[in-house]
Amino acid sequence: MKKIILASILLLSANTFGQTKGSWYLGGSAGFSMGTTSQGGTTIKRSAWSASPEIGTFLTDHIQLGLGITSSGSHSDFMTSGSLRNLQFGGSVYSRYLFGDGAFRPFLGISASYLAGQSRTSTGNSTNDIGTINASFSAGFAYYITPRIGIFGSIGVLGYTNTRTSVTGVPDLVTNDFGFNASTLGNRFTIGMYYTICKGKSAE
Repeated sequence: MKKIILASILLLSANTFGQTKGSWYLGGSAGFSMGTTSQGGTTIKRSAWSASPEIGTFLTDHIQLGLGITSSGSHSDFMTSGSLRNLQFGGSVYSRYLFGDGAFRPFLGISASYLAGQSRTSTGNSTNDIGTINASFSAGFAYYITPRIGIFGSIGVLGYTNTRTSVTGVPDLVTNDFGFNASTLGNRFTIGMYYTICKGKSAE
């Protein structure tokens, strides 16, 4: 009898929390940081922010497809020698495969994004154009704390980033980075919140 009750609870949990084909959700992530660097009588004040709202759907009970709007900015104040501001906007597209059917679901994902913006210095009021392309594979987990509210955490990423900075009068500065990062602690771990606005029907 206990086994039957346990099996019924697990089945109910899977049906209640597992997002199904045709579900639509809203979500995203945001961040802010600030700090200072001092040496002798010189102090640099730094701040940075990011915001990435997104919308997505489940193409099947396990395959997720989403689109996001990404924005980020930073400001460095060099006190006596001026300041530097960076501002970028762009978009991203991603897909994930979620394993299992319960409230907790590990996933593998792929994403691509493009950001465009400017870097401006107060000294001479000079402006440089910046463009960033990123492509990455990620691994993480999804956990639905209610039938409609989910938390998605990324604990590892394998990615490539290309950044091009256009400086007047000189050739463009091009930076290419490729790397792998994985950690359950520190800056690598990222997390986002999702709310299901429309629940679909199971394909089964």
